[in-house]
Amino acid sequence: MKKFFNYSSIALWAGLILGVYMFAILANESSSNYQLRSKTDELENQIARLEGQIDNLGYKITYYKTDSYREKLAREKLNVAAPGESVVVIKDDKRTQPSEIVPTAIVLKSDQQSLAEKPNYQQWWLFLFGN
Repeated sequence: MKKFFNYSSIALWAGLILGVYMFAILANESSSNYQLRSKTDELENQIARLEGQIDNLGYKITYYKTDSYREKLAREKLNVAAPGESVVVIKDDKRTQPSEIVPTAIVLKSDQQSLAEKPNYQQWWLFLFGN
């Protein structure tokens, strides 16, 4: 009589199915572990950035509490001078006309154009040794 069931082949198939099942569980756990690790790294970077911002704000708060900042703010915003200090106001000189400034700019522009037309070695020679 021929045996219909061979116990060694049943054990082989059961082991194979168990191995595939264990591999699927391991792959699922490793992918979730990788996702959690990347999320943790991202959150740690965000924490470091926020701690840097907190330190920066702390430095600003201590600076804003100093007398030098208060004095600077009073000078800029309120136009206040310190006791015993004289303020000098410089007015713009209205004698210079914009037309006097324009030809100078044109001359500089033409010099730059003529300089750009020269070869590179001549430009270096002029830069190092002058005219």
